Amino acid sequence: MSSGISPTARSFAAITGASSGLGRDYALQLADKGFDLLLVARRVPLLEALKVEIQARHADAAVEIFPADLADPGQLKGLETRLAQIENLEVLVNNAGYGFESVTPFEDIERECQMIHVHIIASVRLAHAALRPMLRRKRGFIVNVSSVAAFMHGADCAQYAATKAYLLSFSKCLHEDVRAHGVRVQALCPGLTRTGFHSTPLMDAAKYRKFPGFLWLESGRVVRESLRMLFRRNGGAVCIPSWRYRFFVALMATPLFSWVPLKNGTTRKTP
Repeated sequence: MSSGISPTARSFAAITGASSGLGRDYALQLADKGFDLLLVARRVPLLEALKVEIQARHADAAVEIFPADLADPGQLKGLETRLAQIENLEVLVNNAGYGFESVTPFEDIERECQMIHVHIIASVRLAHAALRPMLRRKRGFIVNVSSVAAFMHGADCAQYAATKAYLLSFSKCLHEDVRAHGVRVQALCPGLTRTGFHSTPLMDAAKYRKFPGFLWLESGRVVRESLRMLFRRNGGAVCIPSWRYRFFVALMATPLFSWVPLKNGTTRKTP
């Protein structure tokens, strides 16, 4: 465990989107740090395989599988109830999410609203549920997985960029609300990361393969940086786990540049 904070015996970490990618790495690394786990995702076989892998590495680890589709209000409510019942809940990772190539005026409005529900509504409701036991114990950590897209705008990504921007702002404000009560909140803002996120049927995988290798981050490294900052005493509310992307975000924030969306979904920088 990083300096300053270590989990108490049998503390629980709950992770949504735990079946693959960042969520899977959060599960593995938090198990290594001594946490019991509540693993949430839709794909039960992958959750079961992850449970077997974790318990093979940590025979004393308690691993609970909670199948849920967070786009379904009833299943989301069930997860809220479960989180509020875990008195020793110490970590919540709101990682569930997805992307799709979309041009908003022509996109299916139901699919756009579903993304808002999964990225925003679910994250807010689960954070509120997790805060009940955390505030009682005066101890806890919440990670909301945002993106460097939260700092950007452009074509073909209106709902994705907007929902990630909401998570960034929500996390920063919630951190200020609860840190005096012993709870810390982090917005994790990775750039391109090798997780399988860009290879789903909803994404244009061929387009992303054209990005140079130095822009891609490894999922395990992203999670290690997130947890290092999260558990560090006086850790910040925003984690951008790469100097390349920290430089990129800082550059975009300067008044010398604006980012103009182009019709083909790329952007150009203009002085």
